[in-house]
Amino acid sequence: MYTFYLGEIKLPIAPSKVTISTESQNHTLSLVDGKEINILKSPKLKKISFQALIPNSNYPFANYDGEYKYSDYYREAIEKLKNENDVIAFVITRTKGLKVFNYTGIYAVIEDITFTETVENGFDLAVNITLKEYEPYGPKFYSTLTDEKKVTTNTITNNTQYTIQSGDSLWIIAKKKYGDGSKWKTIYENNKNVISDPNKINIGTTITLP
Repeated sequence: MYTFYLGEIKLPIAPSKVTISTESQNHTLSLVDGKEINILKSPKLKKISFQALIPNSNYPFANYDGEYKYSDYYREAIEKLKNENDVIAFVITRTKGLKVFNYTGIYAVIEDITFTETVENGFDLAVNITLKEYEPYGPKFYSTLTDEKKVTTNTITNNTQYTIQSGDSLWIIAKKKYGDGSKWKTIYENNKNVISDPNKINIGTTITLP
């Protein structure tokens, strides 16, 4: 089963297709002797696009966190993310039973949204969403400390306690704490006593970060 998250918003029906593309910024130059060389540069930011169906009926195959919500709830919530330029965690989880095969997690902003109503979809709402990867930027400031001052760091010590907050997933927690979302499996394996399903974690649960 695939589950899609736009930040705290869980899509009730997973899209049938998602495209994640990364374009190159490399530049090719022609030399006098006719040869070509490739000037290598960092790739462009990832671009994510998909279409999702937002149901306006409580279908048995739809997957909600809690109670059923009308399509207007999702329309307003997604439009708010776009209008406020919120940086969100775009997360895809892939599960079979209680086993999570892997996560895809990308911090991104919503670039474009298009809502469409058609006869074929009845009262349901289709939405096309395009996101672009977000990379934080800005000046870095450094200070020189005297020998008498102690240097503090943000490294994670062993067995740090963490309380799950609204909008968290194991991938998001691993990304925030370790800088690597793929370490979610380590967190899950270390907390099976309080997390029965890695795809559904409860707000307020205290876990141990190894």
